[in-house]
Amino acid sequence: MRFFCFLWFAFSFSSFGQTIPPAATPVPAPQTSEPTPDETKPVHIGGAVKPPGVLRSVAPVISPEDRKVKFTGNVVVYCWVDEQGNPSHVRVVRGVGRGLDEKAVEAVQQYKFKPAMKNGKPVKVDLYIDINFQTY
Repeated sequence: MRFFCFLWFAFSFSSFGQTIPPAATPVPAPQTSEPTPDETKPVHIGGAVKPPGVLRSVAPVISPEDRKVKFTGNVVVYCWVDEQGNPSHVRVVRGVGRGLDEKAVEAVQQYKFKPAMKNGKPVKVDLYIDINFQTY
């Protein structure tokens, strides 16, 4: 902050008595059309929005090497659940490596949900899923 103020004062004193041309007027951003329903962002669960229910979950595949060393860890996956109960935009938020992050994403992409509801209508929501890898 001090550096910025110093530069501003130095500029103002060095240009004393000179005329400064006016700044160019900003050009407004072009107006885009209304997003299609597929492009709309999801709503957050809570209040009038009831969470989706899991109809089918798939267990991630664990490699024999991870089973042998009894590796454990949690992968947190973020996804959207659309109005039909299908997951999309699946990505890892917190991973553990060893190829298990990719296995967790593959598993969540195969999930099937009962859609989230808002005022009796299905809505697209965002969701965090914790995939627990425990090999005993």
